[in-house]
Amino acid sequence: MMLQVVWIVLCTAGLVPIGIASLRGWAPRWARDCGARVTRARGIAAFTLYAGSLTPAVLSLAGVPGDELVPLRIAAGPLLILAATVLVLWASVTDRREASR
Repeated sequence: MMLQVVWIVLCTAGLVPIGIASLRGWAPRWARDCGARVTRARGIAAFTLYAGSLTPAVLSLAGVPGDELVPLRIAAGPLLILAATVLVLWASVTDRREASR
């Protein structure tokens, strides 16, 4: 139980500020110059990762057995992470394509 609580706190402390900052258009200096679309896509991806990382921990804390809600566990974990990755890649490729024109 303690591991799930620590996981929730770490995910909240790490992903929520990054997501909010990216949605507001802020990017760190070390990040390469990119368009507003890519920065916002990174913010949406951060919240998607946040939802995907919290769902298994919340289900465990709620007492849901491992055999029940297997589709939710599958969709919340790998599929949301894959969706966030595809979103960032799509926005980056689109931004580079538009910048090269």
